[in-house]
Amino acid sequence: MEDNKQRLDRFVAWLRDNGAEMDKVEVRESEHGNGVYVKEPIPAEEQYAQIPLRLVVTGRVCREALGADPAAIRLVGRSLLCAFLIQQRFVAGESSFWHPYISILPHEFHTPLFFSDTELELLENTPMIHAVKDRRQLMRDELEEILEQIPESTIPRSVLTTENYAWAAAVVSSRSFTKSLISESQSPDEETSVLLPLLDMMNHRPLTRISWIASDNSIGFAAGTALSKGSEVVNNYGAKSNEELLMGYGFCVPGNPLNSYHIKLNYTMDPLAADKQAILNHAQITSCDHYIRADELPRDLLPTLRVMAMTETDVYYVKRQIAEGHGGALLDDLGLRIELRARFLLAFLLHKKLDALGQKKSTLSTVNAQLALQYRTETEGILRSTLSALARAECRLLACASQIFADGLHAHPRYVSDNGQPSQTDAGASSNDEPTGSKKPKQPLAAQQFIDEVLLTEESFTSDPEFMDAVEQIDAEPDVLMTLFVLRIRASPESPWHAAVQRLGLFRHPMLVAEDADAGLAYADMMLEMGEIHDSLFPLLTEHFPKVFPAEQFTPELFLWAAGLVESFRLSVPARCLDAAGDDIEGLLLV
Repeated sequence: MEDNKQRLDRFVAWLRDNGAEMDKVEVRESEHGNGVYVKEPIPAEEQYAQIPLRLVVTGRVCREALGADPAAIRLVGRSLLCAFLIQQRFVAGESSFWHPYISILPHEFHTPLFFSDTELELLENTPMIHAVKDRRQLMRDELEEILEQIPESTIPRSVLTTENYAWAAAVVSSRSFTKSLISESQSPDEETSVLLPLLDMMNHRPLTRISWIASDNSIGFAAGTALSKGSEVVNNYGAKSNEELLMGYGFCVPGNPLNSYHIKLNYTMDPLAADKQAILNHAQITSCDHYIRADELPRDLLPTLRVMAMTETDVYYVKRQIAEGHGGALLDDLGLRIELRARFLLAFLLHKKLDALGQKKSTLSTVNAQLALQYRTETEGILRSTLSALARAECRLLACASQIFADGLHAHPRYVSDNGQPSQTDAGASSNDEPTGSKKPKQPLAAQQFIDEVLLTEESFTSDPEFMDAVEQIDAEPDVLMTLFVLRIRASPESPWHAAVQRLGLFRHPMLVAEDADAGLAYADMMLEMGEIHDSLFPLLTEHFPKVFPAEQFTPELFLWAAGLVESFRLSVPARCLDAAGDDIEGLLLV
């Protein structure tokens, strides 16, 4: 039985006999398996290996090997290449022209498709576990397709097994290249990748510079940098995360600079899901799949998060502006409240994923188990570093809110600041987490300062002792008490929130302006409820506390307006922002 060196020697002889040029490199076994190494120094940009196109496994080659009438085989893509590999290894064997190449392909892979159930448990609560299930189902579908199209005489069913197909699929995922590297005349199949003997033996190193050199009769590699004698010749498989490398190739790169974490946003349970999807469609955001990297805030994710963070009021006014042709870059200017809500939402999702990831330990010493634990560790690192970046962004935004409040400005979107008209004192927060007003915070302020000075909460009642004494005698829901406090602030110039409330005088909740019949009907119950609450409180409160609740400041119309503010400007600050356990801090952000 041949050993690995004998197979490699026969493979190299086959390459040379068929016109491959590889005088400056050699193929040999290494600690990572078979690899390509430099025999003599190679200058930068010099070609060091090439193979003739007759040694490229294309869709045409696969069809010719699989049947007398290649046109009758409708397989394409991975299914076609896998059928070819199974037929060549298990049926044609040593009689095949391709045998020297097939014989040096790995027989064992460490992708999660080959993990045992116990090893797969180490991937629980990671994005990888769902990818494995999806990939296994895809493999079953592809195998079924081959069984339907390839006759028993070409590939006996005894070798067309799930195990053998998994091997072939691993070869394709780890060693195939895009067909665009060679001319269309050589590979007319639109969906089928190609196999490049010799060139597919170079191992991966992130950010390595290499150049492809293709002609009408050959294809090869040139080094992006000079290579010294004895060094390994490596390739760059592309900007791939460890998730992609483990799934497609069966390895991870420690400290991979291109590592990322796949997150898929799901808001289908949101009562406003259909409206939010319409807004995303208008913004041409078609995917909820995103990838986050260590120490980076995912900018492409923020527009979607802003939409997810919208209240019913936000959705109403954004849709109205879109209908009026003013949509433009609305998702880039939704105000400080939405910017905070979006980041709080992302942090909440990532904390949940980090908690679910937990600490996995294993007594298994298998290669697969070690790869799974390495992947988990790298994944945890991404989540923790992203959460740290988010915490810094939250701190900047909270400091921004405090500064804007102190300056008597605001950071509302246009539809809030003047009932849909442009703001005259716009100091909104940009997507870079910095205020765009004339003043920026001089230093990060603690979340506690933001809560104490800016956020309107039930604790804020203590700033008004007369109001506090009155409401202690009122049996009402928290939202009702907050509505009364907003009106009290409106009537009290000495209140620190007076200017912020006054600035919202033109704002109207959709229940007060909805023109669409269906929308008006939807808000009718809310208006009726608010009217009944007002009538249950007044004039009784005015009679008992005339100085606190003067009749002219607590009319039904003003009560509805204030209730709309309470409904629209909610902000929940996570307790973690205070480094504390317990409930989140609920309040109104009126700047």
